Amino acid sequence: MKQLLIFLTSFLLLAATGQSAFAQEMQVDGSLLGKSSREQAKQQVLTNDLMTLYGSKDSAELTYQIPAGASSGSQQLVIEYEVSDLLISPSSLTAVIDNEPVKTLKLNGDSKRKILKLNLNKSQSAPGYHSVSLKFYGVMKEGVCVRQDTSGNWIKIYPDSRLTLADSSEAKGTSLEHYPYPFAQSGNTAEETAIVIPDNPSSAEIEAAVKTEGYLKTADSSVSISFVKESEVKQIDKPTIFIGVDKHWNGKVKKLIKQAGLQAKGEKLLLAERVLKAQGKQQPVLFAQAASDDVLSEKISVIADQTYTGQLSGETLSIGKLQKAEKQVSNKLTLEKFGAEDMTIGADKTSSAHYFYPASAMIDQNQSAKLSLKLKKSETIQAAAAESGSASQAAELKVLINGQPHSVRLDELGKEDKNGYYHVTLKVDPELLQKNRYIDIQFITTGLKENNPCNTTDEEKWVFIDKSSTLSYTIKGTSPSADFKEWPLPYAGNQEQATLIVLPDSVSKSKLKELSLVTDSFGSEAQQSFTVRKASEVKAEDAKGRNLIFIGGISQFSLLKEKSSDLLVPQAKNGSFDVSGFEMLNETTKQVAFTQASLWDSNYTMAVFAPLKGNGAAVTKEIISFLNSNDDTATVINETNSQQVFTNHQQLKSETNSSETEKTAQDHGQQLLYIGVLALMMVIAAAFIWVTVRRRKRKTDRE
Repeated sequence: MKQLLIFLTSFLLLAATGQSAFAQEMQVDGSLLGKSSREQAKQQVLTNDLMTLYGSKDSAELTYQIPAGASSGSQQLVIEYEVSDLLISPSSLTAVIDNEPVKTLKLNGDSKRKILKLNLNKSQSAPGYHSVSLKFYGVMKEGVCVRQDTSGNWIKIYPDSRLTLADSSEAKGTSLEHYPYPFAQSGNTAEETAIVIPDNPSSAEIEAAVKTEGYLKTADSSVSISFVKESEVKQIDKPTIFIGVDKHWNGKVKKLIKQAGLQAKGEKLLLAERVLKAQGKQQPVLFAQAASDDVLSEKISVIADQTYTGQLSGETLSIGKLQKAEKQVSNKLTLEKFGAEDMTIGADKTSSAHYFYPASAMIDQNQSAKLSLKLKKSETIQAAAAESGSASQAAELKVLINGQPHSVRLDELGKEDKNGYYHVTLKVDPELLQKNRYIDIQFITTGLKENNPCNTTDEEKWVFIDKSSTLSYTIKGTSPSADFKEWPLPYAGNQEQATLIVLPDSVSKSKLKELSLVTDSFGSEAQQSFTVRKASEVKAEDAKGRNLIFIGGISQFSLLKEKSSDLLVPQAKNGSFDVSGFEMLNETTKQVAFTQASLWDSNYTMAVFAPLKGNGAAVTKEIISFLNSNDDTATVINETNSQQVFTNHQQLKSETNSSETEKTAQDHGQQLLYIGVLALMMVIAAAFIWVTVRRRKRKTDRE
């Protein structure tokens, strides 16, 4: 009996403690689940670039990530490669995973494309990041003191190299501590996630959905996210997040919530991760539920803000008190923020991995940017430079930023500091930092290989790069500026009051995507800098003290209709906008956007995105793409039927030049007037002096 009690107690403790490790399973009707998560491709690309290694010795660094909660079954690395047909024995390729040699291949002159498959062991399959080093040793000629470092001594590593994850049917389950997995996972390709909201979503539900989408895209830039309304849920065929207020659900989602026994209470946001199962199919889902719009709006940041997401755990969590995180846009990024650790590259390992960080949308392209490197180097570099005296042999560190090289001469680093570090500053073009969605940094060394085949020294030439090395740039000020040249400012960034984005009362899925396009252009660091309201919820008083964005037709906003005569772009009698005054054609214009001082508070600005007429699409990818790349002053832009975008830049430029010319003419006229008055005064003074002298002379003559 005693043993039975001990067994039961142990079992209950195990169940209680193990609850947080696995998502609870829910058996559902088979018709509810479409494609199972186990059927979805789970592959991770190891490199986006064709990598070429040159002999006699070279290496490349790659990384892969095992998703949290992934299957414990066999994971496999697939390396696709091709070698020069000049290679002979003992040429080799060695794969090293987490500093442990795994496989060495003999390489011969067969230049066919080949595949190396590596089955990962338990430690190599553990959740998290892992390093892969591919070490190449190439030999082309036999003999003593034969140089092997020619252009024909190479091996290519193809971008098709990948990590293949095991069947997710063997997965351990997921929990909140793994979030955003499985809804977004860095490195995975072809990921799809659905965000489901009620049929008539409130402004709080819309805001929560878009902010969650923005966070998932930051975690995984390749993830494809679709917005779905409850009545449109026919089957759940992808990882799905349900976001809403309990009383707003009416259909299938309401039944799921009831079956799961979930109910948000009071001022708490309820998070619950579950795995839906039916007839051999399964899909992970996350419920983010609140009892009111206010609670949802105030606390959705726990799944939409990095400040909180890393603190989640368990499969069910009620979030109570939450301090709003103060977001300050950083203008300094250490390599550690890029995901890099201290690194050493050199003769045997000539390049680092690629490191990425989301590009800021608020970099001031008119101010300088720089990369401050903190380095150490082997003494053999300086000695070799002194011996060779050849510029062609100069040791160099190349820093590739978004593919553009920046050079550091390793034999001209100056003096060390007291701790043995060299400090080097590289100028960086700020426009380069906004070239892509992510900033990509890679380090490559040249000139460190030993080219003398008779030199058998084991001295190694290396460069150490400290993870505190920093990329810094200037952030644009957020002062009011009615100019699309400054987009996304002043709407994104550090503000006392978040930008108010106003939508029509009836919000379709297409309107949600338009909102997503706008907020996505704010940049990852400004995903919390806005709030969303429907037109009927916004009064004139609400529009004061903040920047505003309207997305939709003018007839959908009573605030705009009341001020229609004060809008920068006038309306025609039929209610459509008239852009002809900005050197644009009404006949070919589909969408228009304009910015001006706020009509409710001149200390702030407003922007309007609208169809030329009616209530159609107001924002397109073409308009946002243009705004993200535009460098010219503009207050009005339009998109034509042929998807071309035009602005009033030239008109503003002409007006400015005309104003300057008029001012110059006025200034010139004033100058002539001043000269004339001065000349007249001089004549009067001269006449006065002459009269005075004449009088004195007459008086003298009389005496």
